Amino acid sequence: MNLPHAKGAAFNHGEHEREGCLAGTCETVLSQIELWMKDVSKPPIFWLRRPAGTEKTTIAQTITKRMSQDGHLGVLFFCLSDYQDQSNLQLIFPSLTLQLAYTYPRFWSEFIEAVKSNPEISCQSLHNQMDKLIAQPFKVSGVSTVIVVDALDKCDNSGPESTIFSVLGQLVSSIPGVKFFLTGRPTQPIQSGFQLPLVTKLTDTFALHEVEQESISGDIW
Repeated sequence: MNLPHAKGAAFNHGEHEREGCLAGTCETVLSQIELWMKDVSKPPIFWLRRPAGTEKTTIAQTITKRMSQDGHLGVLFFCLSDYQDQSNLQLIFPSLTLQLAYTYPRFWSEFIEAVKSNPEISCQSLHNQMDKLIAQPFKVSGVSTVIVVDALDKCDNSGPESTIFSVLGQLVSSIPGVKFFLTGRPTQPIQSGFQLPLVTKLTDTFALHEVEQESISGDIW
């Protein structure tokens, strides 16, 4: 399927090797995230934030790996400002939907129909992309999963608030069984996005920098 996407953004892609937490470490944070993932009463969005540092990516990688090992396959988009395709908001949903299609056979057929009926979908608004490529296929296929977007602050979030948050706020509640785990520094566009009324009530926030260092362990500091 010839759908434009970011080739190096997926979990375990060889181009950018990303290590997870060492065994037995980061358990305070990981336990909190896993509780959110498993509890259907929890909000569908989780924001792991910290002003600076690489530990957010370490944890995102570990969570995605654990999901894979447990059979609860998730998908990941790794934002990277040094690479044009991995810092392009327009490629997040097409890249995620390709991973979902290859991971879940039930999702695949709905994905194919969505692209056939709208071949230019990757060039359209983020709202149309998420609706047609993510929300609608999930509704029909009934697949449940966790979608990880790591280092969102490294994408081009121009404007007073990132458009992607408005889209999530409007559509995420329409796809029960699907959760979004987001990481990023609290830059102005990111903070503005999470402060949108629709998004605020749908989000659990974990401030990594407010957790005592010894409770997380030295491998990510």
